[in-house]
Amino acid sequence: MTATANSGGQKLTGGAKLAVDMGPLAVFMIAYFLGQRLAPLAGGIVGQDWAIADGEEMFLAVGLFMPAFLIAFVYSVWKERRVAPMLLVTGVIVGVLGSLTLILHNKTFFYMKPTIVYTLFASVLAAGVVTKQNFLKLLFDGALHMPEDAWETLTKRYAVFFAILAVANEIAWRYLMRDCDLSGEAACGGEKHWVNLKVFGFTIISLVFTAFQAPFIAKHMPKDDGAS
Repeated sequence: MTATANSGGQKLTGGAKLAVDMGPLAVFMIAYFLGQRLAPLAGGIVGQDWAIADGEEMFLAVGLFMPAFLIAFVYSVWKERRVAPMLLVTGVIVGVLGSLTLILHNKTFFYMKPTIVYTLFASVLAAGVVTKQNFLKLLFDGALHMPEDAWETLTKRYAVFFAILAVANEIAWRYLMRDCDLSGEAACGGEKHWVNLKVFGFTIISLVFTAFQAPFIAKHMPKDDGAS
């Protein structure tokens, strides 16, 4: 893994950045899909009778996802000696909605998390276009160098994209969980489909969307005058 200096710290690259970005999601997926099998094994090690009832998988996953995200966040801040804006915003939302999910024992809050995150990002980017503030450049953290008009175009695209994802998540979870008990008293078949959509579907869609922006970005990046 390589790193570059950044405000007295080291910019995360390679495996470290992948761990920060995807590590908490991996914990969430393992807890959700394998929690019922692993809980008795873990309980046996410490001499406890642990079991996860049908319908309770989401609460276990959220309960483990939150500390995993906190560890990733603290590591990122410690390593880079700064707070990544997107990670901070996501962390606050995860903390609030995850806590409400567990305290009130209601999954609705966590189902709505992607909707709220995407809506917030879309709103901030749209506000940046109106006020001539380049928030997208801040999120890209100096990785790209383009003219302001190119940044404005890219910002509009991402604002619309995040708004579409917010609507898509809201429609998806309400449709898939339309006949489910959101308190977790019974298993819900649609919930697994939503989890897969949230973790894999939206991630793949985001990567594909970003890939489609590559020609536009390359077109507006400064040319290397020293290149032969």
